[in-house]
Amino acid sequence: MSSISPINRTISDHISITRTHFTNKGYRVHSGLQFGCELVLYADDPGRVHSDFCVHVVPPDGSMDWRMIQTLTRLVVSTGKTLIVAHVKEVSKDTTKDKTTEDMVVSYGDPAVRYIVEELAIATEHAPFRHKNVMKGVGMQIKH
Repeated sequence: MSSISPINRTISDHISITRTHFTNKGYRVHSGLQFGCELVLYADDPGRVHSDFCVHVVPPDGSMDWRMIQTLTRLVVSTGKTLIVAHVKEVSKDTTKDKTTEDMVVSYGDPAVRYIVEELAIATEHAPFRHKNVMKGVGMQIKH
C-alpha cells in the first residue's frame, strides 16, 4: 500500500484497488496486458480454466469515450471474454450502512481510504450469423 491522498490517485492505484476488489470476490486476478486490458479474472487455477472476463479500469479522471468502449468491446469478442468496466469511487463510512455494501469496501493507502468498485459488464454477440451454417447476404458479401 502506498502513501497517497485520494486527490493524487494514479491509474496504478485504481488497478490495485480493483485487483483487491475482485480477489475479495473470490477471483484469481492476473494482468490483462496480453488481452489489451488491465486485468483478467479466473474462476479457478489459470492452468485449469480460461478467464471469462477482461477488466478495464477507468482512469482517476473518469475519462472514457465511445471509441474506448467500442475498441474494448471488439477486443473481448475476439478473445471470447466479457468486458467489465470498473470504476473506483471513494466512499465514506456513512455511505455504506448496510452489510452487503460494507463487504464490498476496499481500504487502500496510508492512511487508509475507503473505496468501492462499481462494475459494468458488457457482453456482445458480434455478428451471430457467422456461427450458423446458413448463407446470409450482407450488402455485397455472402457469408457461409
